[in-house]
Amino acid sequence: MEDSAAIRWRPDWPERGAAPDLDAHDRPHPGSGVERWWFGADLVGADGPSGLVCSFLRNRAPTATGDAAEAHAVLWFRSGARDRARDGESWFDAPFLEQLRCAAAADPAVDPRVRRAYTEALGDGRAPLPDRLLPAPARVGGGGLDLDFGGVGRLRRDADGGYLVEADGEHSGFALRFAPLLPAVPQPAVDLHGRAGRGAAYAYCVPRLAVTGTYRHGERTSAVDGEGWYEHTFGDAWHPATAGPPASDLVGTWARLRLDNGWHVLAVRLGGTDVASLTTEEHASFALVCAADGERTEAAASLRGCDPWTSLHTLNSYGTGCDIEVPRLRLKLRLRAWFPRQETPSLLFGGGMLQAHVSVTGTLDGRAVGGTGVLEVLTAHRVADFERHITRVRDVTLDEIARLYPARPERPALEARAGLEERPHELEELVVADLHAALVEPVRHALAGLGKSWRSYVATAAIELFGVDSEPYRPLLGAVEVLHTGNLVIDDVEDRSPLRRGRPAVHVEFGEATAINAGTAAYFVFDDVLHRVLPDDERLRLRVYRAYLQVLRAGHAGQALDIAGHRAAMDAAVRTGDAESVLRRVRAVHRLKTAAPVRGIAEIGALIAGAEQAQLRALRDYAEAVGLAYQINDDVMDLRGVTAPDGTGAARPTKHTAEDLRAGKVTMPLAHAVALLPGRAVRDMWHAVRDGAADQQTVTEIARALEKHGVVDACLAEARGMVERAWRPLQAVLPLSHHSVLLRALGGYAARRERE
Repeated sequence: MEDSAAIRWRPDWPERGAAPDLDAHDRPHPGSGVERWWFGADLVGADGPSGLVCSFLRNRAPTATGDAAEAHAVLWFRSGARDRARDGESWFDAPFLEQLRCAAAADPAVDPRVRRAYTEALGDGRAPLPDRLLPAPARVGGGGLDLDFGGVGRLRRDADGGYLVEADGEHSGFALRFAPLLPAVPQPAVDLHGRAGRGAAYAYCVPRLAVTGTYRHGERTSAVDGEGWYEHTFGDAWHPATAGPPASDLVGTWARLRLDNGWHVLAVRLGGTDVASLTTEEHASFALVCAADGERTEAAASLRGCDPWTSLHTLNSYGTGCDIEVPRLRLKLRLRAWFPRQETPSLLFGGGMLQAHVSVTGTLDGRAVGGTGVLEVLTAHRVADFERHITRVRDVTLDEIARLYPARPERPALEARAGLEERPHELEELVVADLHAALVEPVRHALAGLGKSWRSYVATAAIELFGVDSEPYRPLLGAVEVLHTGNLVIDDVEDRSPLRRGRPAVHVEFGEATAINAGTAAYFVFDDVLHRVLPDDERLRLRVYRAYLQVLRAGHAGQALDIAGHRAAMDAAVRTGDAESVLRRVRAVHRLKTAAPVRGIAEIGALIAGAEQAQLRALRDYAEAVGLAYQINDDVMDLRGVTAPDGTGAARPTKHTAEDLRAGKVTMPLAHAVALLPGRAVRDMWHAVRDGAADQQTVTEIARALEKHGVVDACLAEARGMVERAWRPLQAVLPLSHHSVLLRALGGYAARRERE
C-alpha cells in the first residue's frame, strides 16, 4: 500500500487522520486543480432493481493562452438489473472542451493521425457525441455546496445534511435525496500518477446513505428508493502546465461495496500504463474497510480483474468482474457485473470507463457475506499507435469467427455451413468429421495468421457513426473477416502464391480443390449471420443483401482483370512514355478488389444504422477512398517488404521485399515510374521484371531506384489526396462523435502506413 505520509499535505485538506468536517469540506475547493463529487446508488422502482452512478466534475487547467480556466462536467448512467439496459448522459461546458482540445493538440505521445483528427474536430466548438455541451454557464455557489452546471446538473446540501442531486438531460434525468446514515470516513491520500507532487488527491466518503426520489427515462418518471455511497475527491490538476502530459496513462480499479453484515469496503488499485510500450506499473493497491461498529481499517489488498469484455464503442477491454482479497482481515470477495455492457462512454475518460453495478459474494473471517456495489475500471486511453488501436477489434472478431468455424466439429456450426439449420437431422453423423476437415479446417488455417481486422472495424464504426449501438451486431465482424479470408484463399490458388500471412497457403496445405471449395463456401457465411442479426426486418435484409452481392460481383470482376494482367498496357506505356492508361487500369483493379469491399462493408453498417441517403452516399465514397488508399500503400510497402508480429514480440516477414515486382506484377509504383523516371531507366526496369524472372538482388535495386526518383512520394500523395477529397463531403453530413474522429484518423492511416 502506498504510504500516505509521503504525500505533501495540502493546506485546504482536512487534518491528517481526522474525520472531515462536511460543512467545511463538502463545498468547492478553489485552490484544487481537480474536484469530483461522486454518487452511486442501488435503487428499486416499478421496473425492478437498478443502479445509478453520477459525477459532478470541476477541473482547473491552463488554456492555449496559458491562463487557468474553470471547467465543469456532469454525467450520470443507470443500469437496469432486470432488462440489462443502460441509459444516461454526459455534459460539459465550453472551457472543458477547450481543455480537451489543448491536451490533444499538445500531446506528442498520441499518434499524429489521431492528434490531428481530434484537434480538427474539437476546434469548431462542438462536443463529440455522446458528450454534449452544457446549454448555459456553470454556477458554483460560495456559501456551501451549491452547484448548478448549466441547468442540466444540480447539487446542493440541505440544512439537514442531505444531498439533493438532480439531473435534467435530453433523454433522462432524476431528482434524488441522499441522506447520510453513517458519518464521513477519510480515505488514504494517493498520488494518482505515482510521483509525489504530481497528482496528489484527498478523498472522503459517506459509505451508506438512504436514497429517495424519482428517475425519468424518456417521458416516463418513476418513484425510486434505495441506498447509496457518496465520495468527494479534490487535489492537484491532472496535467499542470509546467509538466506537460505524463508519459503514462492513469489506470485503475475502484470497488465501492456495501455488505449485508453492515460492513463497507473501498478497494483500489492504481497504476500507470506507458503510452508507447503499453507496459503497466502498479502504484498502489489497498482497501479501506469500515466495520459495522464504525472501526476503520486501512490494509494492503489485491484486486484481480476477470470476465473480460471488449467494448465495440471504444475498443477498450475491461475485466467486468473482480476478485478482492484483504489478508489482514481474512476478507475474500468475488464481484460479478450484473451484465458486461456497463461502459460509460465519454471523452472525459479519454473514450470510456467501466462503471459496472455488481453483486458481491465471499467470506469475512470464514463467514459468508454478500452485498452490492459499483466496480469502476479505467484503462489506458491515449492512442499512441492507430494501427495497434484498431487491431484491438481482432480479438472480438476471432471470438465471432470461432462460433462460425469452431476448432472441433460442432453440429450447429456445420449445419449452418451446410444450409441445414431447418433440417439438422439430414446431416449424417458419419460425415460430420469429414465435413469439418474439408470445409472448416482450411478456413481456420487461413485465419490463423489473422491480420489487423480493420475491415471489421469499419463495419462496427459505420453503425456507431449514426448513434446506433453496434453490440447486437457483433456476429457481423466474423462474417466480414471470413469473406475477406475466403477471397484470399481463392486469390492464392489463382496467383499460385505459396505463402499467406507468413504460413503455407491453403492450397499448398490442403490441395487446390479443397481450397477452392472452402474459400468459395466462406462467401455464404454472411447469409447465416444476417438472418441472426436482422431476423425480423425483411426489407432491410434485402437492402443489405444487395450491398453484399455488389461486393462479390466487384471482387470477381477485379480478380478477372488482375488475372488478365496489365503487361500489354505497361508495354505501351513504356514505349510511349504515357502512364495514364496503365495507371487507370491499376486503379480500376484496386477499386474493384480492395476498395469495393470496404465501401460495401461501410454501406451495410450505415443501412443497419438507418443513415440518410446523403450520409450513405458520402460514407460509401469515403470508405472507397480509404480502401483504394490502403491498397496503394500496400503496393508501396511491397517495395520494402512487410512484417508482422509473430506472437513472441519479434517480427516475421509476410511478404519479401519487392515480391510483386519480382513476379512481374504491374502495381502503382511501377505505373507511376513511367512518368517519373527517364525513359531508358523505365524500359530497363520493366524488361528486367516483366516475365517474372528477375533475381532478388535485381528487384531490390529497382525498388531503391523507384524510391529515389520520387515514385513512393507520388503514390502516397495520390492516396492522401483521394482521402482528403472524400472526407470533406462526409464531414459535412456526419454528426461529430468519437467514431467520426477515428474514421478521420483511419483515412490518414490508410494513406500512410508503416512497414509493420
